[in-house]
Amino acid sequence: MRCNERIRSEQRSVRAAFTLIELLVVISIVAILSALLLGGIQSATVAVANTKAANELNSLSTGLAQFHSEFGMYPPSSIVLYEVAANWSGDVRSTALIRKYWPDFNFAVDRDINGDGDKSDTLTLDGRECLVFFLGGMSKNGGAIGFAKNPANPFSRTGSNRVGPFHEFVNNRFVDTDSDKMSEYVDTYSGQTTPILYLSSYDGRGYRAADATSFLSNGPYLQGSATGTPWKSKTYQLISPGQDTLYGTGGWYDPDGNDAISDDDKDNLTNFSSGRLR
Repeated sequence: MRCNERIRSEQRSVRAAFTLIELLVVISIVAILSALLLGGIQSATVAVANTKAANELNSLSTGLAQFHSEFGMYPPSSIVLYEVAANWSGDVRSTALIRKYWPDFNFAVDRDINGDGDKSDTLTLDGRECLVFFLGGMSKNGGAIGFAKNPANPFSRTGSNRVGPFHEFVNNRFVDTDSDKMSEYVDTYSGQTTPILYLSSYDGRGYRAADATSFLSNGPYLQGSATGTPWKSKTYQLISPGQDTLYGTGGWYDPDGNDAISDDDKDNLTNFSSGRLR
C-alpha cells in the first residue's frame, strides 16, 4: 500500500514538473508572437504614415500643375516682397518675377502683404514660403484665400472674385519658422516641425543653388553623378524631410544606392521617388 502511495506521489511530482515546463513554453511562445505582432503593427503604422505624406506631395503637385495652367509658369522658390512701394525699384529680379505672373501689377501702392497690420515689411521668401504663398495666395483669418482677380492688385484680401487657392491647406499644419508671418507647411507625419521644401527649376532654366543650399548643402538632388542633371530638371523638386524632421544634404541620388546621400536624406519623400529615398 505504501509502495503504491509512493508511486502515485512520484507521478504527481513528475506531472507538476511537466506542467511547469509546459507553462514556460507557452509563455515563450506568447512572447514571440507578441513581438512579431508588435513589429508588424509598427511596420504597418510606418507604412501608413509614409503613404499619407506621399499623398500630400502628390496633392501639392496637382496644385502646382493648376498654378502653371493659370499663370503659364511654376512659382519661384525665392523672392522678396516689399510692402513699401518705393522699395520695389531696387530689386530687379523680384520685380521681374511679379510682372511675369501679374503683368499689370501696380508697384506704386503700399500693401500689408503678411497681414500684420502695417505696411513697412520686407519679406524674403524661401522655397518653403513660396510654396504656400503662390499656391495659397493671401491669408485671412488663418486660412488661404487665393489672389484677387484685380490685375493691378492681386494681393488684395477683399472681394470674392479670386483665383486659387490651388491646394486645400490644413490650417493647423501651417508653421512660421522665421516669425515673419509668411507661412510654411508641414507634412502629415505626427509631430512634424520641419516644413515641406519646394525648389523651382524656373521652367527648365535651371535650379538656383542659392535657393537650395540653405537647406541642402549639396544643392538639389541630381541623377547620374555628383555633377549630373537634376531630378525634375524641367519642373520642380518637392521634399518632405520625413519622420526624422531633417532634410539631409541633397546632391547625387541614385535609386539603386550608388550615391553618397546622408542618413538624414534616406527617409525623405520627394516628387521624383517612389516612397522613401531608401
